Amino acid sequence: MKNTKLIYLLMAFGLIMWSCEKDLDLAPEDEITEATFFKSVNDFKLFATNFYNRLPRDSYADRQTDIAYNEGGNDVSRGTLIAPQNDGHWDGSYKAIRACNYLLEKAEIAGEEISDKLDTYKGEAYFFRAMTYYRMLKVWGGVPIVTKTLTTDSEELFAPRNSREEVFNLIVADLDKAISLLPDEVTGSNVGRITKLGAYAYKARVTLFEGTWRKNHGGDNANGFIDMAIAAADQVIASGKYELFDRRDVLGEESYRLYFNLDSDGRTNPKGLTKADQKETIIAVRFDRDLRPTSWSPMKDVRTMNPTKAMMDLFLCEDGLPIDKSPLFKGYALTTDEYVDRDPRMSTMMYIPEERYWMWQFAEWWRDWEDPNKNGFIYMGDGDDWGGRTATGYNGRKFTQEVETPLGADYPFIRLAEVYLIYAEAKFEREGSIGDADLAKSINKIRQRVGMPDLTNAFVNANGLSMQNEIRRERTVELSYEGFRYDDIRRWKIAETVLPQPIKGVKWAGTQWSTDERYASNNVTLDTDGFIIIEDNRVFDPAKHYLLPLPERQLVVNEQLKQNPGW
Repeated sequence: MKNTKLIYLLMAFGLIMWSCEKDLDLAPEDEITEATFFKSVNDFKLFATNFYNRLPRDSYADRQTDIAYNEGGNDVSRGTLIAPQNDGHWDGSYKAIRACNYLLEKAEIAGEEISDKLDTYKGEAYFFRAMTYYRMLKVWGGVPIVTKTLTTDSEELFAPRNSREEVFNLIVADLDKAISLLPDEVTGSNVGRITKLGAYAYKARVTLFEGTWRKNHGGDNANGFIDMAIAAADQVIASGKYELFDRRDVLGEESYRLYFNLDSDGRTNPKGLTKADQKETIIAVRFDRDLRPTSWSPMKDVRTMNPTKAMMDLFLCEDGLPIDKSPLFKGYALTTDEYVDRDPRMSTMMYIPEERYWMWQFAEWWRDWEDPNKNGFIYMGDGDDWGGRTATGYNGRKFTQEVETPLGADYPFIRLAEVYLIYAEAKFEREGSIGDADLAKSINKIRQRVGMPDLTNAFVNANGLSMQNEIRRERTVELSYEGFRYDDIRRWKIAETVLPQPIKGVKWAGTQWSTDERYASNNVTLDTDGFIIIEDNRVFDPAKHYLLPLPERQLVVNEQLKQNPGW
């Protein structure tokens, strides 16, 4: 066992030093050692810069839910996952934690000439340690806490799991330390690094998750954490530093979608707007088409995830009513009918049959902003003509670029729209209601930027709606394919209701889908209402599936670790 521990520790240290060498390049490799590094403020900065490689792009996570289906299905979504032998998320997380601990320890013994100039990088280490533990907590619950670098003789290598309470208390404590140390703003070459408001926004996210988890699953201090979420979100909102991207004045209804595509040179929209023209993103996974082009962008994740009927039904009609209540809903007779008079986000986020679209793969598909009818392809609804096959009859285009590669759009790790949604949900969950003033302060700003009517208590009451459901609907629609749905249905404790439901697609029977010869070769299974059934017999065991299994290898290496219930 000691040999195994030594290998893991050497691998972890090697990865840390490799990351520094890759960006540092100030001395021959054989001269970069512990003895020569961490001697200047810039050394700490370079080391901390590598933390940013851990910022995740979680768009793929929605395939684990009811709103997206990827070809072949998903073992988490349908309840067929088995405990893995190894898990890259587990291993990578502890490597990242070790790197954070390592910087903090080096900062404690830094020379007097630099020790008072390291607050930013210490703050970043606390932030990324908190982020890493939070991402582990969401998946596994309590995990072993490590707050120092370990040696082969460290008792922590064989420590049991800490409780969920202990792990989350550390997360909050680390975020509070980060907030106290990070700068108010950054300029010049530091743009993109995390600020106090970025840490506040992340604190709002994690405390809403934990507060509502404890409220719905049972646990202490649920309201205390929800209060933290309200306070943290309010810090961001009240600062006035961020604003929703809304350039309908020059981009029309495409404004919302094009926000996700902004690059550094304005190629991705007809008015040449760039990243510098938006103030919505609070923390970004940054890319640049020349310096750091995207190798696997969210648009490719979205292409492999087919929207489901459950997702499409969430889009309101233009009057603010659900499709089962609105007189505007056109039904399904034609392949295009259900897109008519709906929330504009539906038509900008989804491909509509018979419409022209553009994409990045081939020159003949690249968009020419001067000629709206040049290039591209006509989407016919099945996706086979452009490699975007769909099992459900629906296809998403959020994040989709329409210009030649390389691509350089940032991924919004945290954006202001999410903070508004956190604020509205937290206010409702804390008080059991939300006033119109708080709705105007938060969720209605999101609706207004796409031209949807306000959500008010009078509207909810007059139409027999549930305010909680409408807040959750708005969150799911606005943040769809950004990776939030799996966490949301678990913290709301509705996964046991929504995940066992069949995955369904378009209305086939009695519609154009079944009579148009272009779709005649499709062999489909239908439910009693004529909708395509893609996947049935799905399982979610509430005693087991709210947490995922620890990797079996870790249970062998450390006998004090205990598996999650049911696994």
